[in-house]
Amino acid sequence: MNFLNTLNGKITSQPPIWIMRQAGRYLPEYRRIRNTELNFIDFCLNAEKASEVTCQPIKKFNLDAAIIFSDILLVLHKLDFKVSFIENEGPKLKKLNLGEKINFSDWKKFRSDLAPVGKAINLSRAKLNKNVNSKNTPIIGFSGSPWTLFTYLTEGQSSKDFSNARKFLWSNTYRSEEVFEILVQAVIYFLEIQLDAGVNAIMLFDSWAGSIPARFRNKFIYEPTRKIVQYVRAKNASIPIICFPKSMGEGIVEFADIINPNCIAVDHLTDIEFVHRSIPKNIAIQGNIDPICLVHGGNILKREVDYLLNLISDRPYIFNLGHGILPETSQQNLTDIISYIRERKYGISNS
Repeated sequence: MNFLNTLNGKITSQPPIWIMRQAGRYLPEYRRIRNTELNFIDFCLNAEKASEVTCQPIKKFNLDAAIIFSDILLVLHKLDFKVSFIENEGPKLKKLNLGEKINFSDWKKFRSDLAPVGKAINLSRAKLNKNVNSKNTPIIGFSGSPWTLFTYLTEGQSSKDFSNARKFLWSNTYRSEEVFEILVQAVIYFLEIQLDAGVNAIMLFDSWAGSIPARFRNKFIYEPTRKIVQYVRAKNASIPIICFPKSMGEGIVEFADIINPNCIAVDHLTDIEFVHRSIPKNIAIQGNIDPICLVHGGNILKREVDYLLNLISDRPYIFNLGHGILPETSQQNLTDIISYIRERKYGISNS
């Protein structure tokens, strides 16, 4: 199992391959199932349909890991900040206004409401194990990290500058800490559901880590993430953890030192040479390919793959993108680059 071996610190002869948002709109079979549900949240919480789309990219591309089909905003939705997805606009949710508390205590209901995610994991395992080619394929469970959840909570949507989230931190740090305590607990319960269902790895998505003022990194990124990682390791010490502190710049070094994840996922806006040079060699690196480069495909993509694989030859590496695969991506481009990596045809000319 290349994927788990790599997460556990082994340099493998071929890098394992999986793709963020690998179950997504670039696949017509995904779109067919997605169109059977009007509401995206309902789609995520339909265990049968979620498991079906989880398995689609494994069957089609023989990827080295599945990731359970879900969404980071399920956590906020079940904390009573109702989330809806508006076409061409993205997620919208009930907003936490400046200085407000999260008044939530019904954790039994929270866990019950998210139980379909655990069921989807069980169904995915059963479906994958029916096929000799996908049997025992590792399944990744995941959650959004507290800071990224906090940004959606305080903005009521995505944002270009996250000014409301930053105003909340600066105006009332104590109240912010109270909110983060709730978010940490919610993430732990969400991950517990997935761990109990048998996921083989955990990934924490801090998609907006690059938007927090550096002054607050320790209190609102490092410490909450450390608590979650400690919980996961206390519950199951063998579960590897991937962290994705997107676009943190030099902060990724301190993040790696404090959190010590098994793997750091690196986005395409971050200098991969700096990361490779600066974080401990026992931590695997994942990703860094620009999703647009995969859309382009061809020899340009192959040269980028050569660059990464030649650069990161002395530490564990997982092939992935720097963010989610784009809807306009050609399936053939993905098929071609998977074959290229697995056949180890390195050395495409720079001309």
